Amino acid sequence: MTLETGAPENGPIMLDHDFFRDPHPVYREIKKNGNKPTEVILKTGMAYIPPGLKAWLVTSYEDIESVLRDPRFAKSIADAMPLFAANAPARQEGGGPGRSSLLYDNMANNDPPKHTRLRKPLNGIFTSRAVAPKRADIERAAAETLDAVAAAHRGRDGFDLVQDFAFPFSIAVICDTLGVPVQDRAAFNSWVQTITGAAGPEELARDAGRMAAYLRDLLRAKRTGTEDDVLSLLARSLDEDEAVAQAYALLAAGYETTANLIVTGFLTLEADPQQKRRLWSDPALVPGAVEEMLRHQSPFNLSLYRYVTETTVLNGVELPAGAIVFLAFAAANRDDRRFARPDEFAIEEPRREHLAFGGGIHNCIGKHLARLEAEVAFGMLIQRCPELSVLAPPAADAWKVSPTFRGLRNLRVGPVPGISETGRAHD
Repeated sequence: MTLETGAPENGPIMLDHDFFRDPHPVYREIKKNGNKPTEVILKTGMAYIPPGLKAWLVTSYEDIESVLRDPRFAKSIADAMPLFAANAPARQEGGGPGRSSLLYDNMANNDPPKHTRLRKPLNGIFTSRAVAPKRADIERAAAETLDAVAAAHRGRDGFDLVQDFAFPFSIAVICDTLGVPVQDRAAFNSWVQTITGAAGPEELARDAGRMAAYLRDLLRAKRTGTEDDVLSLLARSLDEDEAVAQAYALLAAGYETTANLIVTGFLTLEADPQQKRRLWSDPALVPGAVEEMLRHQSPFNLSLYRYVTETTVLNGVELPAGAIVFLAFAAANRDDRRFARPDEFAIEEPRREHLAFGGGIHNCIGKHLARLEAEVAFGMLIQRCPELSVLAPPAADAWKVSPTFRGLRNLRVGPVPGISETGRAHD
């Protein structure tokens, strides 16, 4: 077998702001070079991922499936931290996440047996059967969010689909599901945006610390309370640090990805007026459209890390022990060896075998809830906003700079919806 370096002629590819805005030009270049594992440098970091991190990017559907099954590509946040340092320039002193790094020691960042133990209390809560009865509550949350938009923006020509609808709606659903008090949700959102974005080390340490302290206090109260929500279950099933980390993982990922899916999905529809008109005229197409949005506009940029435990050859490329590896699910979802016409967005021909929710033991536990939320959101927008359109295309700097989440900070749309009958009843 002939081994390759996996590095372009000019060295590793720099994953910069342009990549976070639209990763597919990079993926197309990698595809031209055989779609093999490729060396990259993450210009921007987040949380425990330092800026300047050198890593390997896996882009083909077949290779990603192989990694998901291969125990040599491991996850353990404790073992990974020294490897992040070894694969990145020296970080400035005084800014790291410090004690609040316990937030990241959750099921998403660990393999079995720890992963199994952390995920076990949640296994029955987010199944499709368990999630289905929540539809009425989710519909109510969507309607109330649009009523709030209508009341706040009455007389104006538009509103922000991200900040006024997608985020408040998604936060309401995940916080109701888990048991976060209404009055705490604005602060919670602010902390998550800092932690998952490109914040400086001091800002990251501050808000991660606030999030950890808040969750610790909330979980202590729930441990001795009588509520039966998800956070209460975690508080009674795990030790305190584990419950804090699990709560953070569920809360942050549970609304960020869904909000991003709603917004990037609508933006994609706006770019294809014929399909948008088809969907707006036939809401029965919504479930399939959401599935195609997941494939075509994956709400994740890159997977969470993995590291190579021993020198491994993947698709003819040698990956050294200790290398950090990221899986590009969005690239796999447009792999022409797996999907016909992969760059085409087709709401009436959804390709359901996508990897938008990952795979293997680390598949997204909240995937059924995310699908249901997106279906309800689009159903409500179709019903309440029949003429909805983008008023101004997003600027390049409107896209979040995040290795993990792909989404917009703002998207101006209009017209403003009217207040529903339910909303009038509350006036």
